[in-house]
Amino acid sequence: MTLFASLFSSGKDRKDSIRGNYKPKKKHPAGSSRYTLRQSLKNNLAGGTLIKDSVICPEGEDENEWIAMNTIECYNTMNMCYSFIQEFCTENSCPQMTGAKATYLWTDGKGKPQELSAPKYIDNLTNWINDQIDNPSVFPVDDSDFPKNFRSVISKIISRMLRVYAHIYHAHWDHVKNLKVDKHTNTSLKHLQYFAEHFNLIGEKDISVMKHVFDTL
Repeated sequence: MTLFASLFSSGKDRKDSIRGNYKPKKKHPAGSSRYTLRQSLKNNLAGGTLIKDSVICPEGEDENEWIAMNTIECYNTMNMCYSFIQEFCTENSCPQMTGAKATYLWTDGKGKPQELSAPKYIDNLTNWINDQIDNPSVFPVDDSDFPKNFRSVISKIISRMLRVYAHIYHAHWDHVKNLKVDKHTNTSLKHLQYFAEHFNLIGEKDISVMKHVFDTL
């Protein structure tokens, strides 16, 4: 099994010492289209398919279903990567949500943007993404049509996930290296990058903030 394929395995299947996720893992209902697509992705990766090729939607499949499945998988692996360093990301060590080139302010679209500590910001961020995934009007659970703004919502989700990676690489890379989980973190980010770029779900602003990292993957 390749390193990337191992990220899609259950805890029982893994042969490494990866910790549990920061947030509960989002699962695809057995028998659903997304469950089948995930199994196909996992099998292809286990068979040696390159990450860059793995993000391409299989011929004949619904592209929005494929995007929904990959978004959920990226969310799960992002949570896993944050769980590696969560104990080091505290109110005292990370009083601001920072990346290499930005300090991020939290906004829920209702009040003024506010400065939060990194752990509080990431908690808000993951709760918000979780709410989007659990909302059937955004991620349909049956044969309902996807909303017209589906891809714009996905773009916003990806933009926010990239902020978590930006903080990990900026503030906790020494911890990542010391824990020997750098390959898993790099591989998870690479999947998100290739997926977002292939479907034009990432903006130039987000690319510029992470370019120094993308160039090293």
